[in-house]
Amino acid sequence: MDLAALIGPAAACGHKRVPWSMARPPRSARPRSCFSAPSPSQIPRPGPHSPPALACLLSARAHAAPQALHQDGGSMAGVEQKEGTIQVQGQSLFFREARPGGGQAARFSVLLLHGIRFSSETWQNLGTLHRLAQAGYRAVAVDLPGLGRSKEAAAPASIGELVPSSFLAAVVDALDLGPPVVISPSLSGMYSLPFLTAPGSQLRGYVPVAPICTDKINAADYASVKTSALIVYGDQDPMGQTSFEHLKQLPNHRVLVMEGAGHPCYLDKPEEWHTGLLDFLQGLA
Repeated sequence: MDLAALIGPAAACGHKRVPWSMARPPRSARPRSCFSAPSPSQIPRPGPHSPPALACLLSARAHAAPQALHQDGGSMAGVEQKEGTIQVQGQSLFFREARPGGGQAARFSVLLLHGIRFSSETWQNLGTLHRLAQAGYRAVAVDLPGLGRSKEAAAPASIGELVPSSFLAAVVDALDLGPPVVISPSLSGMYSLPFLTAPGSQLRGYVPVAPICTDKINAADYASVKTSALIVYGDQDPMGQTSFEHLKQLPNHRVLVMEGAGHPCYLDKPEEWHTGLLDFLQGLA
């Protein structure tokens, strides 16, 4: 399927900060689907009912890995960095962490997940971990099971199927994050959405970036969420526009649409991404 045919006009809200309201894309910009079935060689362990959206994740234009901005470990410009592993449900997961240096207490924790072609290294190289720590947050990025430096870990569900909320809850506990803000692009929606909608969920904030599996959450569960959300996507990403049609049911949300950006919009517009994210976090204090 030609993705260009699915891309509608740019959303009106562009790159500006949008108030706590819905930014509804025009009907012509709402594709029904962007998928064709992925081949087994492209995606590990696809489930029998994996959504065709996974093809969009893999057929999106290639992005060069962002240039590394900061070295692993140690301290840099008032930021302490480390990496390590945690045990989650009997499996080892790799993580990278940055926090304020000099004994400064972090305001709260931000947990960064990633898409199928990325890992915690993406957030390090893009500078997101460093920017968050400089702003006073404890930022932790994990490599999801089967990906990055957690390749040996088996995923708790087939790709495209919802993962029980207990998995991400165990990650939060193992890292001692307290109620975190969760940043969830693309593939990681299968992990974050059940955690977001679980009864009594202890989330401080939610930042979905064109996640998969938004169609697997029912309207009542969306309506029950009290967590503040920043919905982010690029206006050149049909998957982002499709996921927004479901995510807009979250009662307490704002929207950031990045003009000219594709599926990994944070790579296309990193400064806009960091500005919008930090502005949202500031409002959660």
